[in-house]
Amino acid sequence: MTRGLLSLGGLGGLAALGAVVIGGAPAARALDAFVLFLGALLMIWLVRGTRRASGAHRPSQYERALRGRPARQPARPGGLEQAERVVVLAGVNAFDLHLRLRPRLQAIAEHRLASRRGLSLESAEARELLGEELWELLRPDRPPPKDRFAPGMALAGQRAALERIEKI
Repeated sequence: MTRGLLSLGGLGGLAALGAVVIGGAPAARALDAFVLFLGALLMIWLVRGTRRASGAHRPSQYERALRGRPARQPARPGGLEQAERVVVLAGVNAFDLHLRLRPRLQAIAEHRLASRRGLSLESAEARELLGEELWELLRPDRPPPKDRFAPGMALAGQRAALERIEKI
């Protein structure tokens, strides 16, 4: 810091000398400007020294507390977490597939069939569009599984079912 201020003082002296020699400025006026410039540099040096001595250059306790906090991660929507849970549970056992995922897929299929084709889920055309395996899962009169703990539908099967519904 001190070296930088001394360098600036030297440059200011050269500028004052250049103004007198090259520019033809009055020597008294150039000397006044140079002394004023040196006074400004001295003030900068004193203020910095005072700040350092008082500890004002260090961050306050409040600033340190703010810096120490980890950045908040944006909250994930609750609906997304719930949907992920449904997908995972549907892959674990047949009961969760029947009770949790099947009604959602049914609602999506009913909406797509009605809005795009003018069909209801119970129609023969809907059964043909869905395919036998997906129809068996989504049919309105499907009974709950006898073995609740039987394996559910793997993630790849769930993805394929949803893609089939989206193609309607």
